[in-house]
Amino acid sequence: MGVVTCCTCKRMQNMPGQVVIDISQDQNISQYGQGDTKTGTGLNFTQKNVTKIKIDKSDFVRMKEDNIFEEYELKEKLGEGAYGSVYKVQQKATNYLRAVKAIKKKVVDPSEFYNEIEVLKALDHPNIIKLFDCYQDKSYFYMVEEYCSGGDLFDYIQKEKFFTEKKAGIIFNQILSAVNHLHKKKIVHRDLKPENIVLMESKNKDIFIKLIDFGTSITIKGKNLTQELGTIYYIAPEVFMNNYNEKADIWSCGIILYTMLCGHPPFCGNKENIIKSKILHSKLTFPSKEFKTVSSDAKEYIKSLLSYDPNHRPSAEEALNNNWLMAMINRGKAKLSDYIISNLIRFRTTIGLQKATVSFLANQISINEEIKKLKEEFDKIDVNKDGEISKEELIKCLETIYPSQEAKLRAENIFKEIDFNNDGSINFSEFLTVNIQKEKLLSEETLDRAFKMFDLDGNGYITIDELKKAMPLEITTKSGWRKLVSEVDKDGDYQISFREFKEMMEKLISQ
Repeated sequence: MGVVTCCTCKRMQNMPGQVVIDISQDQNISQYGQGDTKTGTGLNFTQKNVTKIKIDKSDFVRMKEDNIFEEYELKEKLGEGAYGSVYKVQQKATNYLRAVKAIKKKVVDPSEFYNEIEVLKALDHPNIIKLFDCYQDKSYFYMVEEYCSGGDLFDYIQKEKFFTEKKAGIIFNQILSAVNHLHKKKIVHRDLKPENIVLMESKNKDIFIKLIDFGTSITIKGKNLTQELGTIYYIAPEVFMNNYNEKADIWSCGIILYTMLCGHPPFCGNKENIIKSKILHSKLTFPSKEFKTVSSDAKEYIKSLLSYDPNHRPSAEEALNNNWLMAMINRGKAKLSDYIISNLIRFRTTIGLQKATVSFLANQISINEEIKKLKEEFDKIDVNKDGEISKEELIKCLETIYPSQEAKLRAENIFKEIDFNNDGSINFSEFLTVNIQKEKLLSEETLDRAFKMFDLDGNGYITIDELKKAMPLEITTKSGWRKLVSEVDKDGDYQISFREFKEMMEKLISQ
């Protein structure tokens, strides 16, 4: 097995939602037409006795003071640094592999730990590492994240020496997409480097990356940042001057692209002060030996990313729309797949707990191959590449298929069903939930594993208390929880058997 990285141990060596429930008795959904000739479904429907739940992916990230190894089996140590270690673990209830970053309390400021959690909870993007659980005991903080078995980009560059423009473009597009999502959320990463970009193993050998390690990330609140942070090779010149913003990340991205194309960063040295001096005073060059096969368009693109004046650098969104990059990834006006359109239009959840469960499971069991494929479809709608689909973007996409008025009405109905957190946009988790393969979601194995994730004591029943621990929905009354469970609970004992759980999930097929 190759190098496996979660929040990279290399970084650890020098590492300095609300859910609202509303019980309604009758909800009439807007109507249009009598049927859909393209998908076999209509827009004319009424929902009765619907439990509406506001759901956000971040709501499922739990902070626990339990013993982490009661839920996860330790498999092997993946790496160790001054601030802690990274382990591969297996969730006992489901057998899913995860990575755990264990951070020593005595050597880290707790605010850094909590900051990283809050940043990750605010982000929802397929190229950003997914956080599942958080724990703490007397000695350690723990973060349970996706298990990335493909190593990091630094090691990949060391192995390959340098990349073709095509390969570099494919990777860089994913990096920029993640960074653009950060910047749209007013978050600056501040330590972008190949060691903080990990590769997910793929069956078809396509390169799929995840951006990791948000311990130094920060939200910009009007004023420029002043704290000097980062890894010396990738630090923008204005950071040394203690006056910078999100454009510092763009400089780091430019250094990463340069490094992918020639095997080393542009400003090198054996001491930090030498490297700093070169960043501040040396002219960017493209050595003929390393760059003899690299196009002038690629070089000009790198120059723009590494403009000394941050005001002259493109934003992440502008950089994504660069002609060279679009040519490398063959980006064009691709038609949205029919099955995606059908899923968006047909998705219905008449049971509140069903919606919450599907959303929870989609993020737990989705695999890289499926995520990569769905991201390609997501990007066809997400025109500005901010990691969210606005109603305007969806309407524009649907107008390529339907008349304008019909497209608007369909978009309205889609948002009513799919915008789980009611924030006025469709994020990737919501898109994933709707489009995940129902056959996989409803397989006997998946349902059994899913049930065990909720049935914490293993007695064959999911109680209200167990639901509260697994999905911390902000329901303040006992009657509210009972109302939620009663939609599934057929025998009135306010607990859910496996048979009742299975019947609830199987209703997805008939909807």
